[in-house]
Amino acid sequence: MRIALLQLGYETNTFMKGTAGDDMYMTGGFIPAEKVESVIGGTGEVMNGALTAIKEEGETPVFFDMVRQYQAGATLRDDTVIRAMDHICGQLTEKKGTYDAIFFCMHGAGYSETIHDVDAYQLKRIREVVGDMKIMASLDLHANMTPEMVALSDGFFGIKTNPHVDFFKASYLGAKTLIRTMRGECDPKMVLRKVPMLISCAMANTIDGPCTRIKEHFEEYVKEHDLIDATFFHGFAATDDPSATAGVLAVADGRSPEKEADELAQYLWDKRDEISLPCHEVDEAIDKAFELFKDGYVVINDAADNPGSGCPGDNTCLLKEMIKRNDPTMIMGPLYDPEAAAECRRHKPGDRFMLSVGGKLDKDHSTPVYGEVELISLSDGTYTCVSPVHKNSVLSLGPSALLKIGNVKFIVVSAHMQIYDDRPFEMLGVNLKDYKIVGIKSANHFRAYFKDTADAIVTCDTPSIYPNDVTKLNYKHMPEGVYSLT
Repeated sequence: MRIALLQLGYETNTFMKGTAGDDMYMTGGFIPAEKVESVIGGTGEVMNGALTAIKEEGETPVFFDMVRQYQAGATLRDDTVIRAMDHICGQLTEKKGTYDAIFFCMHGAGYSETIHDVDAYQLKRIREVVGDMKIMASLDLHANMTPEMVALSDGFFGIKTNPHVDFFKASYLGAKTLIRTMRGECDPKMVLRKVPMLISCAMANTIDGPCTRIKEHFEEYVKEHDLIDATFFHGFAATDDPSATAGVLAVADGRSPEKEADELAQYLWDKRDEISLPCHEVDEAIDKAFELFKDGYVVINDAADNPGSGCPGDNTCLLKEMIKRNDPTMIMGPLYDPEAAAECRRHKPGDRFMLSVGGKLDKDHSTPVYGEVELISLSDGTYTCVSPVHKNSVLSLGPSALLKIGNVKFIVVSAHMQIYDDRPFEMLGVNLKDYKIVGIKSANHFRAYFKDTADAIVTCDTPSIYPNDVTKLNYKHMPEGVYSLT
């Protein structure tokens, strides 16, 4: 059996101004098919889960050019989406006859100018090439599930954790199910139930947060009711589209799990009031962090300016408060500012010069920090991730610099990416144990690493295009009666 492996996905924040093109949707370009295995092998990445399952079963993977990273950002341009699928479908056409089924590592929250269900569009384009060939896929926890997606696939398998530490597990189960189906050992049936509630990314921590018990209930329910799988899709509330509401997908062998999907959807609805998380204004967050400090450091996560949620990643509100307090025990993690990072490359460590940092992409909510900075260190931004999220993957923040204003140090980077562990600090010579307060930009993925290393975590809700309280958002396309908006 020969199984084609594909990967492409995106998470659209429609509140981000402008549109996104190839540099976001196809970050770094397509990795050539012949290099895919060497890039993803041995990692916790989603495609490696499917690859591992295929090899364990003694079957043959067929590689295609893939986009490695799922990015989050502004509304995609139509031409970008079409061009990417032209490339994938062109390869599928050229290699027709060399594969018997497809496993697609998708995301599930794509939205472009006029293609408002990008993921259904991807599947439709593939169907036009391969007909009724079996297609199964893995999906991100934040997928905006639609009936059209379900109709075009033979099986979806969602990530269950946030932080996403089960990329590998989701695609592993999906590929195993695909192989069993092709052998005639399994006949998967899916039922989707949408739940009219919007869930902010910051509220949906499944490690020790309010969604932990919900995740555990789904796991127990799957075993007790003999399901292949069941996923609570949180949806991506930063997409102003009805599909962004939560969803439940149940998968059973040889039967349509209508009853199970209904029961899980009702359970989720009954728990709606429990999905919340304390968030603090900037000054309150810093005060709270000092209160919780013991003998390590406390992380303040600016969840409202999370690059992983399609936010700018250059909001300066937290940094400005740190500079105002001028406490040398505070450090601010990566701010996305390629322009400032490039200017730093024109200097050497120890130099002092005037620099404008951050506050350039979302001028409605923050302004640049401008003043004399001291350049402490430089890095090319490349590091190997040690977090359970993307463990062993080589990542890059691009040209990066550690700077200092007064007594406060902070980092500027060239790549639009959230933080997963302490490596972005370490690559610039920073030992976090030398500090009391560490500011970062991430909603939940950072928790997989920092939950065991930090004294405490304090969530900060800065002014942003995607606040933790989604009732502050000006939705234009959401139907009446959606919970969190009423």
